[in-house]
Amino acid sequence: MTTVRLVTDSNTMIPPALAQRLGLTVVPLTVTIGGDETVEDDTLDLAAAYRRLRAGEPATTSAPSPGAFAAAYTGLAPHPVVSVHIGANYSGTFNAARLGAELADFDVRLVDTGTASFLAGLCVLAAADEVAGGDDVDAVVAAAEATAERVASVFTIAELGRAAAGGRLRVTGDEPPDATPVLLMHGSDISTISTVHSADEAAEAMFEHVSAIDAPLRLGVGDADAGPVVDELAARLRATRPGDELIRYAVGPTVAAHAGMGTFGVVYAPR
Repeated sequence: MTTVRLVTDSNTMIPPALAQRLGLTVVPLTVTIGGDETVEDDTLDLAAAYRRLRAGEPATTSAPSPGAFAAAYTGLAPHPVVSVHIGANYSGTFNAARLGAELADFDVRLVDTGTASFLAGLCVLAAADEVAGGDDVDAVVAAAEATAERVASVFTIAELGRAAAGGRLRVTGDEPPDATPVLLMHGSDISTISTVHSADEAAEAMFEHVSAIDAPLRLGVGDADAGPVVDELAARLRATRPGDELIRYAVGPTVAAHAGMGTFGVVYAPR
């Protein structure tokens, strides 16, 4: 039996242990903090990256090279490959993957999720479900694409000005200094569902939104060093929605560099 292999990028925020269990190949993005460049993989000192970002050190991110993708694809031959990535509207990663497939002269099915972070991660996990169920490449691609159309996230951005300046999210950054919007993202659409004044209030708004959804879900709860309020939110959702799969993940520096430290949220897709 020829098993489909899955490739993704580190911006999808899939926890390393889960990626290993599913047999995913994760090609890391690069993050530069205060002039120091590192790759976003399981060797990254996340706590140190968080400290430097929280201290206000400047940070930039960059896509993997086409060569990195070519090496990943070549290493998986002769298995069919489906490569699922952060949207081209957010990063050059998808284009690098396309060029990498051309360099490798290898048949790779590419999926542009049109989204980012763990929203794209849920698309990867949907593809992994199909891989576990069989070897139909078309079905694996269709599962990722269908999830990309349905996935959503409710979240806060800790540093609205940084996010607005980066241009990756359509946020104004002009909210009152004592207020934080709780945002709902579906596809490229972003709306405000609540305005809050504390992390506890934000978590409550997220809990109310997600707990009211009348459908089985796969959930991700993630944060960039936002404190115990996020673990408490995850525990409440597990207790309220025991039939759902909930994955706890860390918001890596390729997202935190743009959204800011203290960012947290819930990502979900119908199952």
